[in-house]
Amino acid sequence: MRFLTIVALAGASAWPTAGRATDDASPADGDTGLYDTVPVVRERPDDEVPVQLAPLEITGHADALPRYLADRASSATKADTPLVETPQSISVISAERLLDLGALTLQDALRYTAGVRSDAYGFDSRGDFANIRGTAYVPYRDGLRAQFGYYNNVRPDVYALQSVEVLRGPSSVLYGQGTSGGMVNVTSKRPQPAFAHELRAEFGEYARRQLALDTTGPLTGDGSLLYRLVALMRESDTQVDFVGSDRWFVAPSLSWHPTPWLSWTVLGNFQRDESGSSTAFLPWEGTVLPSRNGRIPTGRFVSEPDYDRYDTQQDAVTSLLRIDLGERWSLHQNLRYVDSGAVYRSLYPNVYVGDPYQLDPIQRRRVLRVTNASDTDARALTADHRLQGQWRWGPVEQTVLVGVDATDVRLREVAGTLSIPQIIQQGRFDLYEPVYGNYIVPDTARVPDLELRQTGVYIQDQIRFGDRLILLLGARYDDASSESVGNTPPVENSETSLRAGLLYRFDAGWAPYVSYSESFEPVADFDADGNPFKPVRGEQIEAGVKFESADGGALFTLAAFDIEETNRLAPGDTPAEQKQLGIAEIRGFEFEAMTRWFDALDLLLSYTYLDGHSDEGPNADEATRIQNIAALPRHSATAWLRWRFALFGLPGFSIGGGARYTATLPSEGGTVEVPAVTLFDAMAAWESEHWRIAVNGTNLEDESVLSICLERGDCFYGSRRNVVGSVAYRF
Repeated sequence: MRFLTIVALAGASAWPTAGRATDDASPADGDTGLYDTVPVVRERPDDEVPVQLAPLEITGHADALPRYLADRASSATKADTPLVETPQSISVISAERLLDLGALTLQDALRYTAGVRSDAYGFDSRGDFANIRGTAYVPYRDGLRAQFGYYNNVRPDVYALQSVEVLRGPSSVLYGQGTSGGMVNVTSKRPQPAFAHELRAEFGEYARRQLALDTTGPLTGDGSLLYRLVALMRESDTQVDFVGSDRWFVAPSLSWHPTPWLSWTVLGNFQRDESGSSTAFLPWEGTVLPSRNGRIPTGRFVSEPDYDRYDTQQDAVTSLLRIDLGERWSLHQNLRYVDSGAVYRSLYPNVYVGDPYQLDPIQRRRVLRVTNASDTDARALTADHRLQGQWRWGPVEQTVLVGVDATDVRLREVAGTLSIPQIIQQGRFDLYEPVYGNYIVPDTARVPDLELRQTGVYIQDQIRFGDRLILLLGARYDDASSESVGNTPPVENSETSLRAGLLYRFDAGWAPYVSYSESFEPVADFDADGNPFKPVRGEQIEAGVKFESADGGALFTLAAFDIEETNRLAPGDTPAEQKQLGIAEIRGFEFEAMTRWFDALDLLLSYTYLDGHSDEGPNADEATRIQNIAALPRHSATAWLRWRFALFGLPGFSIGGGARYTATLPSEGGTVEVPAVTLFDAMAAWESEHWRIAVNGTNLEDESVLSICLERGDCFYGSRRNVVGSVAYRF
């Protein structure tokens, strides 16, 4: 095995895809959105003794055209595992699907995925705040955690990604700290063995102008050293007045394969974003409830044009090393250092229930505003080292992972906010006829640094009994600590997490399964009284069935689950606060289908049912403790259809359309209710060997929708219509 390496990295968003990925990426990870599959075969040295190999049968599906459906993923098991053999719900969003959906953000990319509410808190320039199974997810990039703290990170740019994997349910056994809802792992574009280049321009609503470059190929004649450079520059307004969405990033990468048994990829990401406060925290009255003044405009800017900003930066370097240690063992060492930060200035309305300073009592249109200022910086070092071994004992096959991962993070912040007398001194702000310029800049002070450390040891065993029965077992021990330097003693937590799954494959393509998994997430924050939050713990039981057609053209997943989460975090009485619940329980089921017909039609379907409630803590009164869970609609469904065809003998045309339905959404206490809504999206494109011209539109009817209203008294608008055109030239 040591004398032969075949690198087969998936191909273009417009050209055929097939093959197997390297560097710990699943085949979906290898789907670059640009390039054909080009195998690189390295000859063994003359002095190397040949090794007799057992017969190897490779089964795959080669398409004449690119497709949405990926058949393998790595996030669920940290190994290259077929989706139909994974005893847990997982979705893979390929580069082709990202392109056709016209995803501008990661939040957009998740719209047609089962179990995911992509716009849980509406249009927000600060981050991708989606929910999975009613719970905020943990973001990962290239298998390593990508976010620490709250507002000190950049949003990943979709143009820099090869694929997105959504793992539903707890994943703490392999990844450590995480939520019970699941995780989203994005895979960066990797160097490719064949020269290929792309220039891309975008233009659209809100004065959007964007230029991007993607180039890759070998740097040496033998193909042992590969490069890739992805770069982008954008200037754009947004649906909110005075709030922009400007960005530039450069993402260079190198892959080195000096021998068949060693692979080393280094990824860089250097990004700068300039934006503002798009989230308005608007009152119930004038949004979800009627007002004598009418509806508050969706584009209303409630901060100050001369003061407001949300500027973020990130410099990150990632190392992905794989060494084959003989025929059975391999060593994987993944490492990332990141330095990220944000300059955040904002004003938001004080509209909260029970607060004496709400809407003015006479005109019901003017509010007081809270002014905040913060400069944050996060420096993080994350590492994941694991050994993977594979054995075969007659009809029994085993794949074992033994790993250690660690995280060391230091968060720095300079922050300040106005006192109540200063807030009153600023005067009231008219939500319907705003007049800007009347504000007070708060004094700022250094906040004690926060140090976060985590070390975990894990083991996983995948056992296959013949061609039918698959057993997955895993266990992990975590030791985590957080310390407010020079202020309070360290808060230390430790936990053991377990995982088990059983799946049976039938000849007809059906694969029923059952699984159990746990989550553990320390919270490096404090409640309104200054007490540290307790770790959030969760457990899930899931049962379902998967089906994959014999030709690989269809994949169906039906799953039912029961999640119980202890010490769940929930929105507090103001945006600056959180509170911790006692026990939250979420039950539901999901259906997801991805199919292709006649090499021309691609269909995506999803349906999600969720039923959740929580209490206010172990001492809450029984009569009042039961609450709804924020951002948890009972029903949601999506459908997307793409048709590829020739027009007047010219091939390469495609059109597509989709619908997204979300049921009524009550606030936690049921006081107000966001109406149900159905939104429509569409795309049209023409592509050839060198060109791709496309137009994408979302929320085509320009519905003015609310994403959520919280019991504390504020509401959040969703995204308005957005139409974007793009032209790409490949050479």
